Amino acid sequence: MSGFNTTLLLAVLAMALRTGLFYAGIRVAPFDFIPLHLLLIVLAVYFSGHFLLRQDASRGFGELLRTGFQSVFAYAFLISVFSWFFYRHIDAAAFTTYNAKLVQGFVEQGFPVEDARQKVGALYNATSYAALTFFGSFLVGSINAFAFAALHHKVLRRFRK
Repeated sequence: MSGFNTTLLLAVLAMALRTGLFYAGIRVAPFDFIPLHLLLIVLAVYFSGHFLLRQDASRGFGELLRTGFQSVFAYAFLISVFSWFFYRHIDAAAFTTYNAKLVQGFVEQGFPVEDARQKVGALYNATSYAALTFFGSFLVGSINAFAFAALHHKVLRRFRK
């Protein structure tokens, strides 16, 4: 198994879990699923370096970093495309419920209903959530890629000899 295959497996696991929870009737708000994605990003980056060093223990920091970035990009891209599809076609009412609560809060503060609906609807929808998911996941994953590349290069490589 390679790090890229592990990343694909983790992304499919996240997608299956999200879809399974929805069809099981367990409602999870869009932003409440983020901690799971963060955990899976950490695992994807770790295993990408682990499998690279398992193939060839002489790989350098740059190669460890590159494989971490590749894993992060693949995970972030797959999850963001899935998120867009999921909230656009499967759970289309998720943002409607979330936005209704936000609009109610703005109306209580004295904003006009139509202006609040328009601004909240433009900000919280499937497309913006998918974009936030991609860029947020890639940013966090990039930081993890640097950290794990250094960890594999300086510390964990010693245990492979």
